[in-house]
Amino acid sequence: MERSRTARVSTVVFDLGEVLASPTTLYAELADHLPAGEREVEDAYWRGRDAHDRGASATEYWSGVITALGGPIDADLVARLSLIDAVRWTTIRQDAADTLRDLSVAGLTVAVLSNAPVELGRVARSTPWAKYVGQFFFSGDLRLAKPDAEIYELVTQRLDVPPEEVVFFDDRQVNVDAARNAGWDAYLWTSGGSMRETLEALRLL
Repeated sequence: MERSRTARVSTVVFDLGEVLASPTTLYAELADHLPAGEREVEDAYWRGRDAHDRGASATEYWSGVITALGGPIDADLVARLSLIDAVRWTTIRQDAADTLRDLSVAGLTVAVLSNAPVELGRVARSTPWAKYVGQFFFSGDLRLAKPDAEIYELVTQRLDVPPEEVVFFDDRQVNVDAARNAGWDAYLWTSGGSMRETLEALRLL
């Protein structure tokens, strides 16, 4: 479902990871604290990530990662890994920060909808760029995750706008398709430049 180009837009929603943030050093930084290389860390990282994104605790998730890599579980290590993870995924690119700022200045509501754990959400809300974001929606808080249809319905309700007024960017086609099914005007993210071009074509910037 695509929104008519003549329809009013009040809200622009962004995914966080790989849309606003591109943490290229994440696995290397985690590997510095784990008994494994980057590739092994990346594999272990994603193995139980969905449960963590849906609300499983940092202790549960990181203990699983550490155990899978053959390391001893340590509370300080769990906290360190969780912080690295949160900081890297919430350090957004300058072009992304500029886009959030410009949309906010233009009077649009800016929101973030991300599959991310509770701990990451807390860090995101304390970042310098958070001042441009009207509402944050994280799967760990909501106990729902993209592409569940329910998460788009819930976010639409909390934004308190008609779905056709929402423009959305995500780097996964399945999430884009689900957003379109919910009535949002959703776009697949490919680069910061192309996202900016889309916003300009929609006359939002």
